[in-house]
Amino acid sequence: MAGFTVNATVLKQKGRELYCFGMSSRRLRDLCYVTPRTAENPEEVQRILNVKRAIEIGEYIKQATSLLPNAIVVSLTDEVRVEPTGTEGVKSLHFPNDSGKFAYILDGQHRLEGFKHSGGIEFDLPVVAIIKADDTLRGKIFADINSKQERVSDVHLLSLYYQIKDLPVEETPVMDVVQRINADVDSPLKGRIRMLDTDRGTWIKNVAMKQWLSPHLTTGGVLATKTGAEKAQIIKEYFKAIAHLWPVAWGDLGKFNLCRPIGFEIMLGLLGTVKHRCDLNCGRQYTAEAFSSQMEPLRNAVIDLPAPVGGKLTLDWQRGPMGILSNRAARMFITRHLSDLLRKADETE
Repeated sequence: MAGFTVNATVLKQKGRELYCFGMSSRRLRDLCYVTPRTAENPEEVQRILNVKRAIEIGEYIKQATSLLPNAIVVSLTDEVRVEPTGTEGVKSLHFPNDSGKFAYILDGQHRLEGFKHSGGIEFDLPVVAIIKADDTLRGKIFADINSKQERVSDVHLLSLYYQIKDLPVEETPVMDVVQRINADVDSPLKGRIRMLDTDRGTWIKNVAMKQWLSPHLTTGGVLATKTGAEKAQIIKEYFKAIAHLWPVAWGDLGKFNLCRPIGFEIMLGLLGTVKHRCDLNCGRQYTAEAFSSQMEPLRNAVIDLPAPVGGKLTLDWQRGPMGILSNRAARMFITRHLSDLLRKADETE
Protein backbone atom coordinates (compact mmCIF):
# COMPACT_ATOMS: atom_id res chain seq x y z
CA MET A 1 0.00 0.00 0.00
CA ALA A 2 1.10 3.58 -0.59
CA GLY A 3 2.95 5.37 2.14
CA PHE A 4 1.85 8.57 3.84
CA THR A 5 3.46 11.60 5.46
CA VAL A 6 2.77 13.37 8.75
CA ASN A 7 4.12 16.81 9.62
CA ALA A 8 5.45 16.97 13.17
CA THR A 9 6.57 19.76 15.47
CA VAL A 10 10.15 19.19 16.59
CA LEU A 11 11.15 19.49 20.23
CA LYS A 12 14.81 19.26 21.19
CA GLN A 13 15.81 17.65 24.48
CA LYS A 14 19.32 16.63 25.55
CA GLY A 15 20.59 16.57 21.98
CA ARG A 16 17.71 14.43 20.66
CA GLU A 17 14.67 15.34 18.61
CA LEU A 18 11.12 14.52 19.68
CA TYR A 19 8.38 14.62 17.05
CA CYS A 20 4.92 15.76 18.13
CA PHE A 21 1.88 15.20 15.92
CA GLY A 22 -1.75 14.12 15.94
CA MET A 23 -3.14 10.93 14.42
CA SER A 24 -6.46 9.12 14.42
CA SER A 25 -6.73 6.30 16.93
CA ARG A 26 -7.65 3.86 14.17
CA ARG A 27 -4.58 4.60 12.04
CA LEU A 28 -2.34 4.69 15.12
CA ARG A 29 -3.48 1.18 16.11
CA ASP A 30 -2.54 -0.06 12.67
CA LEU A 31 0.98 1.37 12.98
CA CYS A 32 1.76 0.54 16.62
CA TYR A 33 2.96 -2.68 18.18
CA VAL A 34 4.07 -3.98 21.55
CA THR A 35 6.28 -6.90 22.46
CA PRO A 36 5.81 -7.44 26.21
CA ARG A 37 8.71 -8.15 28.52
CA THR A 38 8.51 -11.88 29.27
CA ALA A 39 10.82 -14.82 29.86
CA GLU A 40 10.78 -15.37 26.09
CA ASN A 41 11.53 -11.67 25.41
CA PRO A 42 13.53 -10.45 28.43
CA GLU A 43 15.06 -7.56 26.47
CA GLU A 44 11.69 -5.87 25.88
CA VAL A 45 10.39 -3.09 28.12
CA GLN A 46 6.57 -2.99 27.92
CA ARG A 47 4.12 -4.69 30.28
CA ILE A 48 1.71 -7.46 29.32
CA LEU A 49 -1.63 -6.00 28.26
CA ASN A 50 -4.29 -5.89 30.99
CA VAL A 51 -7.50 -6.54 29.07
CA LYS A 52 -9.71 -5.51 32.00
CA ARG A 53 -8.05 -2.11 32.11
CA ALA A 54 -8.43 -1.69 28.34
CA ILE A 55 -12.16 -2.48 28.61
CA GLU A 56 -12.55 0.10 31.38
CA ILE A 57 -10.86 2.71 29.19
CA GLY A 58 -13.17 1.72 26.34
CA GLU A 59 -16.16 2.42 28.58
CA TYR A 60 -14.64 5.76 29.48
CA ILE A 61 -14.18 6.64 25.80
CA LYS A 62 -17.91 6.06 25.26
CA GLN A 63 -18.79 8.83 27.72
CA ALA A 64 -19.91 12.08 26.10
CA THR A 65 -17.36 14.21 27.95
CA SER A 66 -14.36 11.88 27.76
CA LEU A 67 -11.01 13.20 26.52
CA LEU A 68 -7.58 11.57 26.25
CA PRO A 69 -5.19 14.54 26.15
CA ASN A 70 -2.06 12.69 27.27
CA ALA A 71 0.31 11.81 24.44
CA ILE A 72 0.92 8.29 23.23
CA VAL A 73 4.71 7.87 23.37
CA VAL A 74 6.27 5.71 20.65
CA SER A 75 9.65 4.71 19.31
CA LEU A 76 9.65 4.76 15.50
CA THR A 77 11.62 2.20 13.52
CA ASP A 78 14.33 3.32 11.12
CA GLU A 79 11.96 2.57 8.22
CA VAL A 80 10.29 5.91 8.96
CA ARG A 81 12.11 8.70 7.11
CA VAL A 82 12.52 12.15 8.66
CA GLU A 83 12.71 14.98 6.13
CA PRO A 84 12.81 18.79 6.38
CA THR A 85 9.73 20.75 5.34
CA GLY A 86 11.21 24.19 4.83
CA THR A 87 9.42 25.43 7.95
CA GLU A 88 11.53 25.97 11.03
CA GLY A 89 10.65 23.60 13.83
CA VAL A 90 8.59 21.30 11.60
CA LYS A 91 9.71 18.09 9.90
CA SER A 92 7.83 15.43 7.96
CA LEU A 93 7.69 11.79 8.95
CA HIS A 94 7.24 9.47 5.96
CA PHE A 95 5.74 6.07 6.71
CA PRO A 96 6.34 3.41 4.00
CA ASN A 97 2.74 2.11 4.10
CA ASP A 98 -0.52 2.11 6.04
CA SER A 99 -0.38 -1.39 7.48
CA GLY A 100 3.19 -1.90 8.67
CA LYS A 101 4.21 -1.86 12.31
CA PHE A 102 6.52 1.12 12.62
CA ALA A 103 5.86 2.43 16.16
CA TYR A 104 6.72 0.59 19.37
CA ILE A 105 4.50 1.87 22.21
CA LEU A 106 6.45 3.14 25.23
CA ASP A 107 3.45 4.71 26.97
CA GLY A 108 -0.26 4.45 26.22
CA GLN A 109 -0.85 0.86 25.10
CA HIS A 110 -3.97 0.54 27.27
CA ARG A 111 -5.40 3.85 26.04
CA LEU A 112 -4.91 2.76 22.45
CA GLU A 113 -6.26 -0.73 23.12
CA GLY A 114 -9.31 0.84 24.76
CA PHE A 115 -10.60 1.89 21.34
CA LYS A 116 -11.20 -1.79 20.54
CA HIS A 117 -13.87 -1.69 23.27
CA SER A 118 -15.29 1.79 22.56
CA GLY A 119 -18.28 0.75 20.45
CA GLY A 120 -16.74 2.10 17.27
CA ILE A 121 -15.81 5.54 18.63
CA GLU A 122 -12.50 6.82 17.23
CA PHE A 123 -10.81 10.21 17.54
CA ASP A 124 -7.45 11.93 17.14
CA LEU A 125 -4.73 11.37 19.71
CA PRO A 126 -1.57 13.35 20.45
CA VAL A 127 1.65 11.45 19.77
CA VAL A 128 5.23 12.06 20.86
CA ALA A 129 7.76 10.01 18.88
CA ILE A 130 11.47 9.34 18.98
CA ILE A 131 13.24 7.59 16.15
CA LYS A 132 16.00 4.98 16.00
CA ALA A 133 16.11 4.61 19.77
CA ASP A 134 18.22 1.71 21.01
CA ASP A 135 17.02 -0.72 23.69
CA THR A 136 18.72 1.26 26.46
CA LEU A 137 16.95 4.51 25.58
CA ARG A 138 13.59 2.78 25.10
CA GLY A 139 13.96 1.09 28.47
CA LYS A 140 14.92 4.33 30.22
CA ILE A 141 11.98 6.27 28.76
CA PHE A 142 9.53 3.53 29.78
CA ALA A 143 11.01 3.22 33.28
CA ASP A 144 11.12 6.99 33.83
CA ILE A 145 7.52 7.52 32.69
CA ASN A 146 6.21 4.79 34.96
CA SER A 147 8.36 5.53 38.02
CA LYS A 148 8.57 9.33 38.19
CA GLN A 149 4.88 10.10 38.02
CA GLU A 150 3.01 10.26 41.35
CA ARG A 151 -0.46 8.82 41.28
CA VAL A 152 -3.22 11.28 42.21
CA SER A 153 -4.72 10.32 45.58
CA ASP A 154 -8.17 8.76 45.82
CA VAL A 155 -9.18 11.61 48.18
CA HIS A 156 -8.29 14.24 45.57
CA LEU A 157 -9.99 12.38 42.71
CA LEU A 158 -13.24 11.84 44.60
CA SER A 159 -13.43 15.50 45.65
CA LEU A 160 -12.68 16.63 42.11
CA TYR A 161 -15.27 14.36 40.47
CA TYR A 162 -17.83 15.55 43.04
CA GLN A 163 -16.94 19.18 42.34
CA ILE A 164 -17.34 18.84 38.56
CA LYS A 165 -20.52 16.76 38.96
CA ASP A 166 -19.07 13.73 37.17
CA LEU A 167 -19.83 11.03 39.76
CA PRO A 168 -22.17 8.11 38.97
CA VAL A 169 -25.79 9.08 39.61
CA GLU A 170 -26.12 7.27 42.96
CA GLU A 171 -22.78 8.46 44.34
CA THR A 172 -23.50 12.19 44.25
CA PRO A 173 -26.24 12.10 46.96
CA VAL A 174 -23.88 10.08 49.17
CA MET A 175 -21.17 12.69 48.75
CA ASP A 176 -23.74 15.39 49.51
CA VAL A 177 -24.19 13.73 52.91
CA VAL A 178 -20.43 13.30 53.45
CA GLN A 179 -19.97 16.99 52.64
CA ARG A 180 -22.69 18.02 55.10
CA ILE A 181 -21.48 15.95 58.04
CA ASN A 182 -17.96 17.28 57.52
CA ALA A 183 -19.07 20.94 57.30
CA ASP A 184 -22.10 21.35 59.61
CA VAL A 185 -21.31 23.08 62.90
CA ASP A 186 -23.49 20.62 64.84
CA SER A 187 -21.74 17.57 63.45
CA PRO A 188 -19.44 15.50 65.68
CA LEU A 189 -17.43 14.85 62.51
CA LYS A 190 -16.99 18.50 61.55
CA GLY A 191 -13.59 18.85 59.89
CA ARG A 192 -12.76 15.21 60.59
CA ILE A 193 -13.25 13.83 57.08
CA ARG A 194 -10.35 14.28 54.70
CA MET A 195 -11.81 16.04 51.68
CA LEU A 196 -8.49 17.42 50.41
CA ASP A 197 -4.94 16.07 50.52
CA THR A 198 -3.94 19.15 52.54
CA ASP A 199 -6.52 18.58 55.30
CA ARG A 200 -4.99 18.00 58.72
CA GLY A 201 -6.43 16.62 61.94
CA THR A 202 -8.82 14.31 60.09
CA TRP A 203 -9.90 10.83 61.14
CA ILE A 204 -11.24 9.26 57.96
CA LYS A 205 -10.97 9.73 54.20
CA ASN A 206 -13.93 10.84 52.09
CA VAL A 207 -13.50 7.69 50.00
CA ALA A 208 -13.97 5.42 53.01
CA MET A 209 -16.98 7.36 54.30
CA LYS A 210 -18.63 7.16 50.90
CA GLN A 211 -17.94 3.43 50.71
CA TRP A 212 -19.43 2.62 54.13
CA LEU A 213 -22.37 5.02 53.91
CA SER A 214 -23.44 4.04 50.39
CA PRO A 215 -25.21 0.75 51.32
CA HIS A 216 -27.47 2.70 53.72
CA LEU A 217 -28.15 5.78 51.58
CA THR A 218 -28.58 4.39 48.07
CA THR A 219 -31.34 2.27 46.54
CA GLY A 220 -32.35 -0.53 48.91
CA GLY A 221 -30.61 1.06 51.90
CA VAL A 222 -32.32 1.74 55.23
CA LEU A 223 -32.20 5.53 54.66
CA ALA A 224 -32.70 5.51 50.89
CA THR A 225 -36.12 7.17 51.00
CA LYS A 226 -35.00 10.09 53.18
CA THR A 227 -34.07 13.49 51.78
CA GLY A 228 -30.44 14.52 51.68
CA ALA A 229 -30.89 16.80 54.69
CA GLU A 230 -32.64 14.04 56.65
CA LYS A 231 -29.91 11.53 55.83
CA ALA A 232 -27.19 13.91 56.97
CA GLN A 233 -29.02 14.71 60.21
CA ILE A 234 -29.57 11.04 61.02
CA ILE A 235 -25.88 10.25 60.46
CA LYS A 236 -24.87 13.17 62.67
CA GLU A 237 -27.21 11.96 65.44
CA TYR A 238 -25.84 8.43 65.08
CA PHE A 239 -22.27 9.61 65.63
CA LYS A 240 -23.34 11.79 68.55
CA ALA A 241 -24.68 8.61 70.13
CA ILE A 242 -21.41 6.79 69.47
CA ALA A 243 -19.47 9.63 71.11
CA HIS A 244 -21.84 9.46 74.09
CA LEU A 245 -21.48 5.70 74.56
CA TRP A 246 -17.66 5.68 74.41
CA PRO A 247 -16.58 9.16 75.57
CA VAL A 248 -13.06 8.07 76.56
CA ALA A 249 -12.35 6.47 73.19
CA TRP A 250 -14.01 9.21 71.11
CA GLY A 251 -11.38 11.34 69.39
CA ASP A 252 -8.35 9.61 70.92
CA LEU A 253 -6.62 8.05 67.93
CA GLY A 254 -3.47 7.29 69.87
CA LYS A 255 -4.98 4.75 72.28
CA PHE A 256 -8.30 3.78 70.70
CA ASN A 257 -9.71 2.54 67.39
CA LEU A 258 -13.18 4.07 67.61
CA CYS A 259 -12.36 7.10 65.42
CA ARG A 260 -10.00 5.24 63.14
CA PRO A 261 -11.07 3.44 59.94
CA ILE A 262 -11.62 0.20 61.88
CA GLY A 263 -14.14 1.89 64.17
CA PHE A 264 -15.96 3.66 61.34
CA GLU A 265 -16.26 0.45 59.32
CA ILE A 266 -17.68 -1.51 62.24
CA MET A 267 -20.08 1.14 63.51
CA LEU A 268 -21.40 2.05 60.06
CA GLY A 269 -21.83 -1.65 59.43
CA LEU A 270 -24.23 -1.67 62.40
CA LEU A 271 -26.30 1.33 61.31
CA GLY A 272 -29.06 -0.73 59.70
CA THR A 273 -29.52 -2.90 62.77
CA VAL A 274 -29.52 0.08 65.15
CA LYS A 275 -31.98 1.97 62.97
CA HIS A 276 -34.27 -1.07 62.98
CA ARG A 277 -34.20 -1.10 66.80
CA CYS A 278 -35.17 2.58 66.81
CA ASP A 279 -38.09 1.74 64.51
CA LEU A 280 -39.28 -0.94 66.93
CA ASN A 281 -38.59 0.67 70.27
CA CYS A 282 -38.38 4.44 69.77
CA GLY A 283 -41.28 5.23 67.47
CA ARG A 284 -38.95 5.81 64.48
CA GLN A 285 -37.13 8.58 66.29
CA TYR A 286 -33.55 8.93 65.07
CA THR A 287 -32.07 11.22 67.69
CA ALA A 288 -28.79 10.80 69.54
CA GLU A 289 -30.79 9.76 72.62
CA ALA A 290 -32.72 7.13 70.70
CA PHE A 291 -29.62 5.73 69.06
CA SER A 292 -27.77 5.68 72.40
CA SER A 293 -30.53 3.75 74.10
CA GLN A 294 -30.66 1.17 71.33
CA MET A 295 -26.87 0.70 71.23
CA GLU A 296 -26.56 0.41 75.01
CA PRO A 297 -26.12 -3.41 74.85
CA LEU A 298 -22.84 -2.77 73.03
CA ARG A 299 -21.25 -0.73 75.81
CA ASN A 300 -18.36 -2.92 77.03
CA ALA A 301 -19.80 -5.90 75.17
CA VAL A 302 -17.63 -9.03 75.40
CA ILE A 303 -17.01 -10.85 72.14
CA ASP A 304 -15.98 -14.51 71.93
CA LEU A 305 -13.31 -14.71 69.26
CA PRO A 306 -13.26 -17.70 66.91
CA ALA A 307 -10.36 -20.12 66.44
CA PRO A 308 -7.51 -19.93 65.83
CA VAL A 309 -7.38 -16.58 67.68
CA GLY A 310 -9.68 -17.55 70.55
CA GLY A 311 -10.22 -15.69 73.78
CA LYS A 312 -12.49 -12.73 74.49
CA LEU A 313 -12.47 -9.13 73.32
CA THR A 314 -14.10 -6.32 75.30
CA LEU A 315 -15.56 -3.59 73.11
CA ASP A 316 -13.71 -0.69 74.73
CA TRP A 317 -11.92 0.12 71.46
CA GLN A 318 -8.39 -0.09 72.88
CA ARG A 319 -5.90 -0.36 70.04
CA GLY A 320 -3.75 -3.09 71.57
CA PRO A 321 -6.38 -5.79 72.06
CA MET A 322 -8.10 -4.82 68.79
CA GLY A 323 -4.97 -5.48 66.75
CA ILE A 324 -6.58 -8.71 65.61
CA LEU A 325 -8.94 -6.64 63.44
CA SER A 326 -6.23 -5.82 60.92
CA ASN A 327 -7.92 -7.97 58.26
CA ARG A 328 -11.36 -7.49 56.76
CA ALA A 329 -12.62 -10.97 57.67
CA ALA A 330 -12.04 -10.25 61.37
CA ARG A 331 -13.83 -6.88 61.15
CA MET A 332 -16.78 -8.51 59.40
CA PHE A 333 -16.93 -11.14 62.15
CA ILE A 334 -17.01 -8.43 64.86
CA THR A 335 -19.72 -6.50 63.02
CA ARG A 336 -21.90 -9.60 62.64
CA HIS A 337 -21.36 -10.54 66.29
CA LEU A 338 -22.37 -7.08 67.51
CA SER A 339 -25.39 -7.09 65.22
CA ASP A 340 -26.42 -10.43 66.71
CA LEU A 341 -26.10 -8.97 70.22
CA LEU A 342 -28.53 -6.20 69.30
CA ARG A 343 -31.00 -8.64 67.77
CA LYS A 344 -30.90 -10.82 70.90
CA ALA A 345 -31.57 -7.72 72.97
CA ASP A 346 -34.76 -7.20 70.94
CA GLU A 347 -35.85 -10.75 71.75
CA THR A 348 -35.44 -10.26 75.48
CA GLU A 349 -37.11 -6.85 75.72
